[in-house]
Amino acid sequence: MKKVFAFIGSPRKEKSNTYILTKMMLDKLVEMDKNIEYEILTAGHIKLNFCQGCLICATKGICPEDEHDDVGMIKEKMIAADLIILGSPMYGGGISGQLKTLLDRIALLYLQKRLAGRPGVTVATTGMSPNESMHEFLAGPMMELGLKVIARLDATTSRGEMDDPETRKRAEKVAETVFPYLTGEKLIESDETTEMAFQGMKSEMPLFKKECPAVYKYWKESGMLEVNSYAELLEKIRKEAVLR
Repeated sequence: MKKVFAFIGSPRKEKSNTYILTKMMLDKLVEMDKNIEYEILTAGHIKLNFCQGCLICATKGICPEDEHDDVGMIKEKMIAADLIILGSPMYGGGISGQLKTLLDRIALLYLQKRLAGRPGVTVATTGMSPNESMHEFLAGPMMELGLKVIARLDATTSRGEMDDPETRKRAEKVAETVFPYLTGEKLIESDETTEMAFQGMKSEMPLFKKECPAVYKYWKESGMLEVNSYAELLEKIRKEAVLR
């Protein structure tokens, strides 16, 4: 069973246009293969506290706020997923504050490259403004997580496109793009951007060994310190998946 996890930074729950658009795509995926299951959570479904900037996550491997909200649960769902989707309506010219808060709170996953080798999709809905900047913004943290963004999905909601056949067609086309990555027909490949992100983080490991021991410990225990590139890491992940 392949698992897909989507987080939508909207407080409107199932009424969110971004939720509706994401569900269109995911329903098509399930239609293509009943062995795919998905879960969509929105900012309206969870309790979400701000990051305190304490760096305890990097030193001890835990976030104190996880005891008081639902972010710990979300991190577990992300780690268990085969595909990650992050989506948001445009608020104030960019992603919602709720999604930005979640991105702040999962900082340890960036430092650990915990989701390396998995595909990601960005989803954006706007009124009349271009949404390319939202996709570009979300691509940054997804890359830091180790994800490879393989598709983008968006709609301009003020024009009624959520009820437009063309919107559904775009959502289903993204599902068709994603599908072979879930079946294994297509593999995540390294590129210049992901290599730079990996090398940049690895170069910090001598410093992290002293100042961010939880990060260094994960890199060491997972064998990431032994690989010389993101491409090598992907090959390592694939070999381990075969052995499981």
